[in-house]
Amino acid sequence: MELLGSFCLAYAVVTSFSLGVAPSFGTFLSIGLALVFLIHLFGRSSGAHFNPSVSLMFFGQSTLANPSFFWSNFLSFLGYAFAQTLGVLLGFHARPFIPPSGPFSLRSTLVEVCMSLALFWLIHVWSDEGRICPEARPLSGFVVGSGLTSLLFLGFADSVGIFNPAFTLAFISLGGHGLEQILVLQLLAGVMMIFAPRPLAL
Repeated sequence: MELLGSFCLAYAVVTSFSLGVAPSFGTFLSIGLALVFLIHLFGRSSGAHFNPSVSLMFFGQSTLANPSFFWSNFLSFLGYAFAQTLGVLLGFHARPFIPPSGPFSLRSTLVEVCMSLALFWLIHVWSDEGRICPEARPLSGFVVGSGLTSLLFLGFADSVGIFNPAFTLAFISLGGHGLEQILVLQLLAGVMMIFAPRPLAL
């Protein structure tokens, strides 16, 4: 389910940026709406992470599998990260796409890590036991999708707004360069969110 959902999300991104017009708020809105749909479709089965940093956050919080067993969580994380990365690679290779390339300014890298943290915090607050699941939190899909739309729109002004290590790896495989620091920051944001306090029940 994570592989299929990640493929669909990546394909939605490719399609949104391949329409032959300059990216606008409508471009980012279509990606956010795709995420809303995918969360509602896959949230109950896989948790709808579609992002290795999100799975890393839940792994560190021991909510991916059996919370009593480190290895169950670790193997689940490896499976999720592999499926997400493969799904995104397949999605981005499904049709022509020009990946973003660096070098990125210090401002851009700081914006990327801050916005990644903002997205992961939103997911952290609106998730339940390692899942972004509308069954547990009925508005979670809409909140996370609208948050992604806003962050993509704001991040694009600084030539960033990836927030996903699987996307970054796919861009590198397509010839994007200067993305290594972005990849490290995205993973670091996931690690930092491991220590985020649990919010009060909504």
